[in-house]
Amino acid sequence: MLPPRPPDEFDPGWVGLGAALPTGTAMLCVTGSGSAEQPRLSMTWHHARTVQSAPNQPELPQLGLSLARLMNEATEAARAADRAADRAGAAPPGPCSEGPWSTAYYQVRNWWQYQSTLVRWIRELFAAEPQPHLVIWDNTAHNIPWELFYHQPSVTSGGGPEGWLGELVPVVRWTSIHDGQRIADYSASHHISRGGLLMLEEENLAVPDDGFAEYLVEPPFRSIDELMRRLDQPDEPPGLVMIRCHGFYARSASEFSIGGPSLNRLTDYSMKTLREFRPPVVLNSCASGQAIQDEQLPGHPVRSFVELFLRYGASAVVAVNGDIDKNHSHEFATRLVANAADRPVNLAAALQEHRRYYRAELDRQEPGRDPKDVDEDYKHFLTSFLYVYYGHPETTLHLTQPANADTWSNGSDPTEGRAS
Repeated sequence: MLPPRPPDEFDPGWVGLGAALPTGTAMLCVTGSGSAEQPRLSMTWHHARTVQSAPNQPELPQLGLSLARLMNEATEAARAADRAADRAGAAPPGPCSEGPWSTAYYQVRNWWQYQSTLVRWIRELFAAEPQPHLVIWDNTAHNIPWELFYHQPSVTSGGGPEGWLGELVPVVRWTSIHDGQRIADYSASHHISRGGLLMLEEENLAVPDDGFAEYLVEPPFRSIDELMRRLDQPDEPPGLVMIRCHGFYARSASEFSIGGPSLNRLTDYSMKTLREFRPPVVLNSCASGQAIQDEQLPGHPVRSFVELFLRYGASAVVAVNGDIDKNHSHEFATRLVANAADRPVNLAAALQEHRRYYRAELDRQEPGRDPKDVDEDYKHFLTSFLYVYYGHPETTLHLTQPANADTWSNGSDPTEGRAS
């Protein structure tokens, strides 16, 4: 008997919406259509066992709604402005001038105003659910920052609080997994992760006394190949695998890389530790959350480092959808470790709180501040939205000190004995 043909659109029976997701959770499924020259999206909305579709939407992909692209443009604009000011000896901009980061902020805020169907769906979710959750299953390589959807309630019928979607609700991502039936199933499962920290931290990213040492299962690795060889050996189970290294985006799987090895080459490792113990993985590296598309197959599911680690057994993945500076990536890592050491932390909620922290910083702006400093607050806010979470809405992490914690916390060098 032949297996059933995979659906052209996401169907509740295939994605397992009713059985797999908690009450109050909606799912937005996004697939690509059209061609590389004329890209389109098809969106399907699942909520309360109903399905609504918006096929062949051209606006979002044609606008190039990528936070990575937007931030690269703002970075270049800021550098150009600094060079021009240095050459001309110009005074800093006046209090009413918009800097490149505030310009980017308002650009993304106004991206969504023509997406009337999406606006209606989100309003319906807030109106129906006291504590809504949202899963976004995006199988495209447009790298659209759905968490930066700006939600405004209707002036006539309401529809929840106003703000950025990723700070209002714990947004969860998903992608099709290239593993048989998982290509069409929402296969994320509720996972409670408890244990120590297994970590790769490239030497030029390491900071002394950053709070990681007391939770380390063993000394931090300095190359991704060393970490991969360790993951091939299911020794002491970690509660969390964290990867802090440099990443480089490319449209080819043989060039797209984190820590040196390409997306193609990392498939050479078995990562048995992930399969056996199911720890979540934090890919705290530039571009680690971005997806690439076979240009000959624009409607097919994408490839990414996120998909790879999920396929090899990670219960969840946190990744970065663009270029991130060392200070912000370190601050995110230390905050996550500190919070998860105090109590079990819901990973989707942890990212929501990270964004809220920078939103609060933005809201605390005082009159008379240097406009350049104000613009930096917009940069930090947008940067916080580069972090995205893939997994199940209820997955939690609780970091604990391993049995050999004294080895790393008694003043000895935690990297001693580890090859560099």
